Amino acid sequence: MTKNILTSLFLLLSLTTTIFAQLQAIKSVQTKTYNPSTNLVIWPNEFNPEKSKWYVYNEIEINAKPEIVLDILIDAKKWHTYYKGLESPVQFYDSNATTLRNGLVFKMHTMGLHLEPVMKEFVPNERMAWEVRRKNLKAYHAWVIVPTATGCRLITPESQNGFLTFLQRVFQPNKLMKLHDIWLRSIKEQAEKQP
Repeated sequence: MTKNILTSLFLLLSLTTTIFAQLQAIKSVQTKTYNPSTNLVIWPNEFNPEKSKWYVYNEIEINAKPEIVLDILIDAKKWHTYYKGLESPVQFYDSNATTLRNGLVFKMHTMGLHLEPVMKEFVPNERMAWEVRRKNLKAYHAWVIVPTATGCRLITPESQNGFLTFLQRVFQPNKLMKLHDIWLRSIKEQAEKQP
């Protein structure tokens, strides 16, 4: 009986160690603290994180080329197939558009909100950003792709102002940051499956 208990404990310890190692292998960063010395986003003045009411920052390392990651990221009409933070498929106002591009307006439904972001910046394989303007929420969501020796880092900070920002801070202080982390992990999974 002692041998069975020891064997069970050894198996449990091995399994726990393996799971922990796998979780640690995915290097991701989540914070609500803005660090101007490491900032890679060109923030419009009204969304400068030093002045905004809400800021979240997420980052992940991806073992895939920046081009692959960008292709997944700009294919917004497929986001709902792998990202649980979207409550319906993204729709483009320009029916001829097939992917995100500078100036494009699109519809998305996330966190119970119907949003109409406008693409404000698009530099292929490097960065993109969109802006949301509603009566009770103004947000700037950026994406930055940084090449690395093994692929790239994908960074997605967001800065917000408005009444909904206050409600989010009080009632759902970590929801946006957690959803961004899920989104990054989903993009990582999609990118690393590609040849």
